[in-house]
Amino acid sequence: MRSHAFLGDALLPYQAAVTAEVAARTGRAIDATRACGLEELEAVAAGEPALVYLCGLPYTRLRDRGLPLEPLAAPVSALDPEVGACYRSVLLARPGLAGTALEDLADARLAINGHDSMSGWVLPVGSGLPLERFAAVEVTGAHRASLDLLLAEGADAAPIDSMLLAGERIHDDRLDALPVLAAYGPSPAPPVVLVGGDAALADELRAALIALHEDADGRAALERGRMLRLDPVADADYDLTRDCDRRAAPWTP
Repeated sequence: MRSHAFLGDALLPYQAAVTAEVAARTGRAIDATRACGLEELEAVAAGEPALVYLCGLPYTRLRDRGLPLEPLAAPVSALDPEVGACYRSVLLARPGLAGTALEDLADARLAINGHDSMSGWVLPVGSGLPLERFAAVEVTGAHRASLDLLLAEGADAAPIDSMLLAGERIHDDRLDALPVLAAYGPSPAPPVVLVGGDAALADELRAALIALHEDADGRAALERGRMLRLDPVADADYDLTRDCDRRAAPWTP
């Protein structure tokens, strides 16, 4: 079985560690998790059985088209455990905007990783991000690129996935100084998904994932992404994602 990750390089060490633990616990041969771009997602989703780390937005869009995707579990952040298996879109500002409120912005520059991103566009816009405060929107292609643009003061604000931000902060403490203008959500966390396979395989993999926090090796894997545990999820849990996608649609190119 193969394993693919579509959530950015910062979380790849955590995802790879989780995959290795699942392989060891189930006795199944699962390849090391490979980071992929979204342009590969449809081919992966239509291919052989695979364990996939995926944003909730492309998950719902592909699942609703009839592709064989089954959500297994979703992470609970150790930094925000009270919201459960959910995350937020954090609107960060460039360093020079420290002390500025979102309501004070005018003709600002917004950086987003893409219009097909839940945390980078759909969640904030569908939750009321005041687009009238921004004179320009720049698509950077990745959350890390948006963060780099903020640090270089080439953009005034950028919405960032809170779980990915926690992973990025492990490697770059400059991000701790970026002001927070707003937070949107919570929204269902990016699921670990089974592509293909059957119900028995899904149950086996889900059981391994949700038990990781019960021993030291599993906790060590989770801690690489600052995760507390993985909770079981079902397709209906992502109806909130679908609703937000519909609300953001009028502003989505």
